[in-house]
Amino acid sequence: MVVLNLILAHQILKILKFKKISNEKYKVYLDNGDVLPLFEDVIINNKLLITKEIRDDMYNKLLKQNNEIHAYNMSLKYISIRMRSIKEVREYLKRKDVCDELIDIIITKLQKQDYLNDFNFAKAYTNDQLILSNKGPQKIKNELMALGIPYDVIREVSEEINENILKEKLSNLIEKQIKIKKGSTNLVKSKIINYFINLGYEKSMIINELSKYNLKSDIDKLNKEYIKLYNKYKSKYKDEKLSYFISQKLYMKGYTSSDISKIQKKV
Repeated sequence: MVVLNLILAHQILKILKFKKISNEKYKVYLDNGDVLPLFEDVIINNKLLITKEIRDDMYNKLLKQNNEIHAYNMSLKYISIRMRSIKEVREYLKRKDVCDELIDIIITKLQKQDYLNDFNFAKAYTNDQLILSNKGPQKIKNELMALGIPYDVIREVSEEINENILKEKLSNLIEKQIKIKKGSTNLVKSKIINYFINLGYEKSMIINELSKYNLKSDIDKLNKEYIKLYNKYKSKYKDEKLSYFISQKLYMKGYTSSDISKIQKKV
């Protein structure tokens, strides 16, 4: 942000010329050698094109107006990329070395113009995450909290989530995970439940949707693991003791007794 020096009290400066440097900004050359980069709105609102002079009581006013327009334009550009929370804009302006007083002014102005609205932001953010990502409600809530959205706003937005649509989404995601996860039935279930809990879904909903699928153990993998254990321990254990030892090892991996029995009969 451009910060201009204050002039001495009771000084009157004559404007020598204006030079356009962008679509909305001019360099204003003064008779004391100063060059002020002022926005067009500041020049017009203070009638500098007519008076062609700047008094000390106006000088500070020009600086304040110019800095406000600069901060406001930066904010507009920042929120034009995507919707932002109030906290995001505040932190952005702080990074740009805008003072707290001016930040409050800009935030208030943007809110009045409805460019900043935490409820609208939270609603749009939630919808986008539900549609474009695999995230569940709790993870989205946590992200909204990190973005500075008030708890009551988060709660109100969360209550508007269509549970049927959420269940359908979760069911589709579970179906994909079933194809990816390998191992025993219990192990696959455990992996899927933990996976979606980490994504922010309620455990009860995960279990309910998962129960709709008839999971089967990876028999080929179970067979390979059984043979591997058999070859490893056959010299140490014999007959029933060996069979019992291998079964315990496979139980620990989540395989069911019925699947283990099927493999034992084949070996």
